[in-house]
Amino acid sequence: MGKITKIFKLEDCSSDKQKFVCNECARETSHSIVSSFHESGFDDAGDGYRMDWDRRHQIIQCSGCDAVSFRIESTHSEDDHYSYEHDALVGNITESYFPNRTHQLRAINTYLLPLNVQAIYRETTSAISNGLFILAGIGVRALIETVCKEQNAQGKDLFAKINSLCQMSVITKEGSDTLHRLRSLGNEAAHEVKPQSEDQLYMAMQIIDHMLEGTYIIPQRINQVFGKVDKKCV
Repeated sequence: MGKITKIFKLEDCSSDKQKFVCNECARETSHSIVSSFHESGFDDAGDGYRMDWDRRHQIIQCSGCDAVSFRIESTHSEDDHYSYEHDALVGNITESYFPNRTHQLRAINTYLLPLNVQAIYRETTSAISNGLFILAGIGVRALIETVCKEQNAQGKDLFAKINSLCQMSVITKEGSDTLHRLRSLGNEAAHEVKPQSEDQLYMAMQIIDHMLEGTYIIPQRINQVFGKVDKKCV
């Protein structure tokens, strides 16, 4: 490693607006760049070779809901790739955000879930948003296991318990088939240490959300709005 040179600069970005994904708005919106701290530099590797990097640390604010978050944009010469179209090296821009972008995860009323289901649900969504896809896959399976236990589903293994949920009319036959696919996803994560894709996990959570809403959230909301049904009058 040769001599490392770094340059720091606080940029004037008072009029800058760019499109970024907003968690609160759950879509891409216009953002103001409140502050941007620019770091650039290079590592002299000798013999005329060097590695260059460029990084911006930014405070950004959504122009729609005013939510404030933190963004890092970075490039590194070692990540450049050759573009035949432009006949030149093209930089690969890497972005990271805090809080992490979770706009593809729906916001459900988790306060209406049993406490043990709440805890696993939050840890699973947190694992997805932080890119911990093996743990997220295990979390999906754990959510199904916990619902089965909370609903007193019978069976010696998760396969039988999911079928028991169907027999109890907690889920439909189609719902049972779908949960079996998620069970296999969780098995791969737990036993084969195989990460699932981000799209697979987002779809898995949509299915889980549908089950939780039908099993816990909607029945409680109906009781809140219409009052509990007097079974003697049914």
